Amino acid sequence: MEQELRLLIVEDVPAEAELAVRQLQAVGLKCDWHRVETERDYCEALRDLRPDLILSDFALPHYNGSAALAVAVREAPETPFIFVSGTIGEEGAIEALKKGAVDYVLKSNLARLGPAVMRALDDVASRRARREADQRVERLTRVLQMLSAINAAVVRIHDRTELFQETCRIAHDVGNYAFAFVGLIDPGTRVARPVAWAGVDAESRDKVIFQVEAVAEAPETYETVTERALRTGKPAVCNDLLGAGNRLKFGERLFSLQINCVASIPLLVDDTPVGVFTLGAADPCAVSEEELCMLSEVAANLSFALQYLHKEDAVRFLSYFDPLTGLAKRTLFCERLARVLSRHAGETPEVLVVAFNIARLGVINDSFGRHVGDLVVQFVADGLKSQFGSTDCLAHLEGGTFAIMITGRESYESGVRLLHDRLTAAFSRPMVVGERELQVNIRAGMARFPENGADSESLLENAETALHQARKSGESYLRHRREINTEVAERLALEQRLRVALDSRQFELHYQPKLSIPGGEIMGAEALLRWRDPEHGLVQPAVFLPVLESTGLIVAVGEWVLRQAAEDLRRWQSLGFPSMRIAVNVSPLQLRERDFAERFFKAAGWHSRNSGLDVEITEGALMDDAMTLTRTLQSLRDAGTKVAIDDFGTGYSSLSRLSELPVDTLKIDRSFTSRLGVDSTAQAVVSTIVALARAFKLSTVAEGVETLEQLRVLESLGCEQSQGYLHSRPVPVGKFEQLLSVEVATPARRSSRT
Repeated sequence: MEQELRLLIVEDVPAEAELAVRQLQAVGLKCDWHRVETERDYCEALRDLRPDLILSDFALPHYNGSAALAVAVREAPETPFIFVSGTIGEEGAIEALKKGAVDYVLKSNLARLGPAVMRALDDVASRRARREADQRVERLTRVLQMLSAINAAVVRIHDRTELFQETCRIAHDVGNYAFAFVGLIDPGTRVARPVAWAGVDAESRDKVIFQVEAVAEAPETYETVTERALRTGKPAVCNDLLGAGNRLKFGERLFSLQINCVASIPLLVDDTPVGVFTLGAADPCAVSEEELCMLSEVAANLSFALQYLHKEDAVRFLSYFDPLTGLAKRTLFCERLARVLSRHAGETPEVLVVAFNIARLGVINDSFGRHVGDLVVQFVADGLKSQFGSTDCLAHLEGGTFAIMITGRESYESGVRLLHDRLTAAFSRPMVVGERELQVNIRAGMARFPENGADSESLLENAETALHQARKSGESYLRHRREINTEVAERLALEQRLRVALDSRQFELHYQPKLSIPGGEIMGAEALLRWRDPEHGLVQPAVFLPVLESTGLIVAVGEWVLRQAAEDLRRWQSLGFPSMRIAVNVSPLQLRERDFAERFFKAAGWHSRNSGLDVEITEGALMDDAMTLTRTLQSLRDAGTKVAIDDFGTGYSSLSRLSELPVDTLKIDRSFTSRLGVDSTAQAVVSTIVALARAFKLSTVAEGVETLEQLRVLESLGCEQSQGYLHSRPVPVGKFEQLLSVEVATPARRSSRT
């Protein structure tokens, strides 16, 4: 059943409230609504109803909308607040938006209410989703750090009790779990007792026991999470202790300790439970599938340690794991691979073994020291763990060489695509060491079962042989590219050509002028990136820009664009165009760099204000961290740089968000401009954008202007600048300088002269 919208309406006229509700019902919203008109009733309803949305008149006999807004901002900051009024006025509306309202709708135009509410609810849902995603990433990052620390402890610590206690301490201190304990089964009594404990309720360590065998007094419906894991041999999770009620032993006690969820993973030796690793967290619904996979890996390594961790077996145990990365060495990797192959004896499972190494690791060691090289190796290991989850399929062979085992894919091509996607995700961003950024590049070779080897040793050896051939030939990525499907091969080839293009100065800038309306003077231009490929000539931006974004190359290319645009601009200013301004497009990836403003000014080579270089950002960039984005844009504006939102009207920016950002210009998207004169809806949208810009004291530029009729409509609506093929296509530097030198008259100017 669709959940009803809890709606609080601040309105003194019942009929007006009912009209608003009908408008929301007309767009498919089911409302559980409540009307108030006094401060006391409003505050009580805000507390008791916990509304999803607040609609408020601006002026009421016994209350006022501004006071209601202030209370909502203070008591329910996540709840969207929209004014529905006939008396608010433009200045009052702008002031309300600045104080926290998300929108305003005139009572004379209630048709806007439904879309405004839907947009506000979508914005709230998006913010909530981003916040939850950020929390999830933060939590998984902590668990990954915990996993790395415990893996290092397994290799470093040779005493079993000390290892288990250190594991629990790391889970509590690094993983941020409220408690963690390791329990082992007494083979004689078939009872499990904690042998190590960290966190809350540690004093219960010697008092708690867990029955391994089910008894009449403790049926399946009345057991602990730990007992369930011990009896089934599988991970057990309760993400809602309060909801479990009396079905779970100790549930009430744990809840009294503010523990809301518990996860328990069995320790297995030869697939038989011998102990358990149990953790509790304060967050409800905290243990996700990804987190459970990481916890299972911890338990697997502890299980391995249980088999080999005796003082006389220390050397043998250490021979299985690399102490720097915590990954399996060659021997253990081959044993694991052999077990995978033996489980499918008589079959032909899809198994792919990959050997790859870190390019130029020796140069890094020589240039920055061996300790930096070790950090690079650890960075690669952490990237592999984050992308492949279980470390059972990973190995660190030696130096900068790693191995990966890929199984369970439906085809060879699917396995290669998985490998490519995950390695790209792991190493697309540079590694930061102090103030240095090191880009990690790899070379790889592959071997497929059974064509390239019928056993684990030959598969790994042949993968290493392919890797050696890749290094010898200078290939920067998968040696057997002829065996990758056409799409992946072309993508990898394009990536390589783009890397060469930056070093070989194959990129160039074309400029498209912006003209004033109605005067027709050239006020500035937009710098547009073009790639002149030696093999294919001028390549369309739609072909290569997405690849620059996905690989992170856009950051380096973007800096080149800034330097080149600044150089061209200074030359034009010296030729007698001192007021000329050039706008460059800035990628969201560039904006996320914390030092972007500093790098912007360094690339542009400026030391004074108002140098004329501006930036354009997309509406999608506004979805990122608002505080960081605002700080970055404000730094640019303080230095005289103007900021424009490109393709405005196609994204999801809200009025309240727009009022907070340091922005100078809205660029009207060509999808609206192209329909001017033939589509009344497009004209209404453009009119609204122009009016909105005027209300926020912003300028407007229309993109994609191709006809005189479009230009006349824009002039009638009050748009300030025009850009498009009507005036000029994007042209190289030389042709743009010719435009400047003759100050080409626009059709608007020519028509004004006749």
